[in-house]
Amino acid sequence: MLVAALTIATLSYLVWPVKKSADWNIVTDQQALTYKQKYLQSIQQHGDDTIRPNVLLIVADDLGKHDISLYGHSPLETPHIDHLGRNGLVFAEAYATAAICAPSRAGLLTGRYQNRFGFESQPMQRYIRNELEFLVFSHLIDTDEMRPIRSPDYPTADNYAKQGLPISEITLGEIFQASGYETALIGKWHLGYGGDNHPLDFGFDHHYGFLEAFSLYAPEDDPGVVNHHHDLFWEKHIWRQQRSGPSAIQRDGEVIDERRYITDAIVEETQAFVASAQRKGKPFFAYLPFSAPHTPFQARRVDYESLANFSDQNQRVYLAMIRRLDWAVGELTRFLEQSGLTENTLIIFASDNGGAAYTKATDNGPLRDGKFTQFEGGLAIPMMMYWPGRIAPERVEEPVMLTDVLPTLTHLLGLPLPTDRIIDGRDLLQSKRGSVLAKRPLFWRSDFNRAVRFERWKLLHNKKTDSLHLFDLGQDIGERRNIAEQHPDVVKQLMALLDEWESELEPPRWPRVMDYFTDDEGEGLWFAI
Repeated sequence: MLVAALTIATLSYLVWPVKKSADWNIVTDQQALTYKQKYLQSIQQHGDDTIRPNVLLIVADDLGKHDISLYGHSPLETPHIDHLGRNGLVFAEAYATAAICAPSRAGLLTGRYQNRFGFESQPMQRYIRNELEFLVFSHLIDTDEMRPIRSPDYPTADNYAKQGLPISEITLGEIFQASGYETALIGKWHLGYGGDNHPLDFGFDHHYGFLEAFSLYAPEDDPGVVNHHHDLFWEKHIWRQQRSGPSAIQRDGEVIDERRYITDAIVEETQAFVASAQRKGKPFFAYLPFSAPHTPFQARRVDYESLANFSDQNQRVYLAMIRRLDWAVGELTRFLEQSGLTENTLIIFASDNGGAAYTKATDNGPLRDGKFTQFEGGLAIPMMMYWPGRIAPERVEEPVMLTDVLPTLTHLLGLPLPTDRIIDGRDLLQSKRGSVLAKRPLFWRSDFNRAVRFERWKLLHNKKTDSLHLFDLGQDIGERRNIAEQHPDVVKQLMALLDEWESELEPPRWPRVMDYFTDDEGEGLWFAI
């Protein structure tokens, strides 16, 4: 009887639903939402009609800084992307606001550290249901470098759809839309899956693409595509999902049967959008978040075959995807020239975070580690701005961030920034740019990981292990020499900056489900993702 009772008790414990808590309820900040509505209404009276440039904001996905030949170390030439930087502003020290897709994009579109509004990890579609499920994932399934974590409690199901960009935040799409622009998001969204969390709800008149972090580039059986599968837990999930659910291709909220290679489709959809805006006589803002070169690795066969000198298939497919991305930038640039739009169109090119070193297809050049980590390989990105006749070629050495895009474009339109919230970015086109950018610290936080860069110093603080890493980036861009013990005064100064910044932030609005472990040169480190 005792054994039976213990068995029943154990089974009940294992299958009992995990605790749900109202602490994770997502509530709209009504005061911020009211201000947003008034601000967007006021824009219609404030804009400078003499300055109405078109804007293409091109964002690559998991493209490392040194995957671009302009930055050196790349085994592949990227002439069309390089052309933007060589003939415009190229930023030598550009950063994402996070080492993973969704939080970084939230910072880009709002001009704010996403931590200010609780967007600290990827939006989730489900959590573990019970203790048994957690134990299975922890001990019976090989999750590779990912480690499942057990939260004390979880959101209720009705809060899943609320995870994402808060409707009280002001986005670039909304600013341009209120200014009379035709706006479009063509590519990857990944800022929420349901409710009011769709590109059409955030200032984009048109949307083509997918909502998830990933989607197939083309049907897996397409004879014109070369596939490469990674033997990683999360990559197997990507291939299983195919183009279904939030990975389905949509146009304006309706799922469509898309057969085109997605990089090519983004180019064609953008060309159609620009032509439509021209016919209407309206300026346009197009946010083009390409999925390349994010996994799954699928390359156009023509690009793959052009790289026969690369013997490793993994690297060859990856480089072929970047080659197609470079082709896409060239096609868009040529289209603008043929349409007579070059002199009135600003092109911004960037990536959302560093290269995914775990694929073994990129090593991020001299930088340490990659995506998921707060080392330079995870945060440093390529970034450039191109506007012939309006922006002179220049290499900007001061550190910049994706948050700088919104204030730069808002000021370019002759518009005031919102005054009810902190805008963290700076105007990258102002005359005193160098002095403004050089003296500001840059911050990152992902749960127990936080980091700060100030001038040449960079500090990583892991609150889970209470470990400190201090690097002099002027002498050690590869972050190999931890000099925290040699410079206690610098550590103290940077920790004070971190503490002050962190005191301004909201707690995360939802719990994450995984941590990432990296064993870099024998040093095992954890990163919250």
